[in-house]
Amino acid sequence: MKLPISAILPIYNCKGRLERHLRSVVTWASNVSEIIVVDSGSTDGTLELATEVLFSFGAKILHNPPGLYQSWNAGIAAANSPWCYISTVEDPITPDGLSHLLDVASRHDADVVISPPEMWNNDGSASVKDKMPSNYLADSFLKAGLSDKLLSRSETIANLCGFLPQGLLGSSASNLYRASFLQKHPFPTDFAHCGDTAWGVYVAPYAKVAFTNFSCARFYNQTRFQAEDPIQQLARHQKLAETARKTLTAQATHDMECATMLGWFNAHDATIQILWNWLAQQHEYQLHLKSKYEGGVIQYLFRAFRDEWKKLRN
Repeated sequence: MKLPISAILPIYNCKGRLERHLRSVVTWASNVSEIIVVDSGSTDGTLELATEVLFSFGAKILHNPPGLYQSWNAGIAAANSPWCYISTVEDPITPDGLSHLLDVASRHDADVVISPPEMWNNDGSASVKDKMPSNYLADSFLKAGLSDKLLSRSETIANLCGFLPQGLLGSSASNLYRASFLQKHPFPTDFAHCGDTAWGVYVAPYAKVAFTNFSCARFYNQTRFQAEDPIQQLARHQKLAETARKTLTAQATHDMECATMLGWFNAHDATIQILWNWLAQQHEYQLHLKSKYEGGVIQYLFRAFRDEWKKLRN
């Protein structure tokens, strides 16, 4: 019997990476009710490869203009099963992982089930020590002897709004979503690659979120988040934080629990923004030094000494 899951596979000019990803997809493709491929105008043979490999599994092919979360939403809108799984390229899940997510979702009647991904380097040759917030929560679950749990509203708000600009959702390829909930609350498309985090912020006050400490999928690091421009990270954090604040404020007028969590969030965010502001200021200062003293520190010291010497001579 097939799992009542619509698997969404968004693709765009990723033929080389898709080849490896499809080796994982075919291990569970026959287990799900439907596979929906959403192509955004690929020109490198990506669509042809996906069609060739997944044709025998009855995959539906949709065409949607470029846009990461726009493609996700297009596939979700076309889903006919009770549950949605988003199979992002190079974030493979196991057949047992999919079954486990469905079991947790059904037992807790959740809108989304979140699991911690196994963290691997970008070519999949070795695991890495990097962690997402979900990995840290999984560690605490293990210490407490918990395997899975439906989070309370306060726990949900704290976990979905407390790690900005990251989020507990982590890699959506490690999660399972109720299709009707996603169709009612699609992923925001104006938060660059943080649409997952923004979605969590928007739905935090009323989503039923379950968490399992079982790693159902892998996440291959394609970028180094820590190496991004701190000024850009500050701007992203501020946009997400303002979204969280507006979302909680709208509920706080008639919901004491949300009012309490709004107070927590404002205090928590004030501390976090001090750090982001400091990092951004340090980055700006380094850029200032680089532009003003392009020759480096030695040249800077030489020029400073020369200027002081001129002052003394005059």
